[in-house]
Amino acid sequence: MTMNKRLIFITIFSAILLMPYMLMAQDKQRPLKGWKLVWKEDFKGNSLDTNSWKRCRVGTSDWDRHMSPLDSLCQVKNGVLELWGIPTPKGLNDSRPFITGGVNSKGLRSVKKGRVDVRARFGGATGFWPAIWLMPDNNKPWPTGGEIDIMEHLNYDDIAYQTVHSSHTVQKREPQSKQGDNSAIDKDGFNIYSVEVYDNEIVFYINDKKTFTYPKMNPTPEGQYPFADHPFYIILSAQLGGSWVGKVKIEELPVKMEIDYVKFYERK
Repeated sequence: MTMNKRLIFITIFSAILLMPYMLMAQDKQRPLKGWKLVWKEDFKGNSLDTNSWKRCRVGTSDWDRHMSPLDSLCQVKNGVLELWGIPTPKGLNDSRPFITGGVNSKGLRSVKKGRVDVRARFGGATGFWPAIWLMPDNNKPWPTGGEIDIMEHLNYDDIAYQTVHSSHTVQKREPQSKQGDNSAIDKDGFNIYSVEVYDNEIVFYINDKKTFTYPKMNPTPEGQYPFADHPFYIILSAQLGGSWVGKVKIEELPVKMEIDYVKFYERK
């Protein structure tokens, strides 16, 4: 092989090796026509920014009954937020068989009639239910203010679910319309999960491909479209177990959810 050919080979080979990192860097800076970036979280450093995030507290719902403040369940490493689901460590004063981590931006970061992008990936385990979702940043009781599920994943599925909830959908009032859908994902890699909220519709995307649209009805039934009335904050949660995902196989834990970034946009 001549010197010139060696140089060409080395250049091409190096470019192939660097391509994933180049694509990641480009993705972080990708422009969105018609949108203005108003806040982003790239998870730099080695700790959670408490000006933007707080830990999810334990509750009584399927999604939060196993939440724990244990530091090891929520870690910032190498530009990624890691949220874990683990068997409860021996010696911890906690009778639950497993515990999980989650964060939210309630009262700290919110967006109204905007776009949200989250780049994330997650492992698979029986009973694992990672989720990325929006809730109203006010005191309206659920589901009056609405809920927007940007992404929910179950077990080892190669699809993700995107759904809206309101008093209209929960109470199954007429007329009804399709409130969500599921779409294929790269279940082993990072995907970008997005939603855009407008006065008259909500549009979901995965990797910038439109996946589902939820319209405001005309005339609008009571409680059918509260989504443009107030700002929403974001929840990132590594959930285990529940009536939808089913029982957890503890022997398949630990399992984690990784978030590369979160971005909030508003219309220019």
